[in-house]
Amino acid sequence: MSPRCQSGFTLIEVLVVMVIITVAMSVIVAGFTGADQEQRFRGYAERLALRIEMARDRAIQTNHEWGLYVRPDALVFAEYDHVNQEWLERTERPFKVETTDDAFRFKVKIEAYPGQDNLPDTSNDDNPVPSIILFSSGETTPFKLWIEPDAWPGAAWILTSDGFATTRTERGEQT
Repeated sequence: MSPRCQSGFTLIEVLVVMVIITVAMSVIVAGFTGADQEQRFRGYAERLALRIEMARDRAIQTNHEWGLYVRPDALVFAEYDHVNQEWLERTERPFKVETTDDAFRFKVKIEAYPGQDNLPDTSNDDNPVPSIILFSSGETTPFKLWIEPDAWPGAAWILTSDGFATTRTERGEQT
């Protein structure tokens, strides 16, 4: 008589397959976690560029200058009040300070242009003039704005404008 053939998997074979699946899933989840963080960072930079363009549009529509104070830990939009001759912070949506789970550092470089007397001192928080000015004519102060994450290393997102073109976002080197 022939021995009876049994088909199926042994307990060891099932356990080996389970271990392989667990290792593969942990690698995939770890990969998505970094991608998720990077996607949030990119989204933040792109939303900021859109908010700058919205402020530029608002400056044209209202015929008032707008500005952006760039501080190491925050960005604040402001509108120039011609009556009182002062900059007023704008706290309504979409211009209020955006809070995120991630902490970012901001640094701006203002490009000089012909006829400009002096550049605003962006190192002083009490400076009455915003770092970036969005004129009612549609022009802006030419700038390069770096956004760097505090929590993880990597290249910064850079927002740039030559003063005439829309604000662009690109991946760049940290400052």
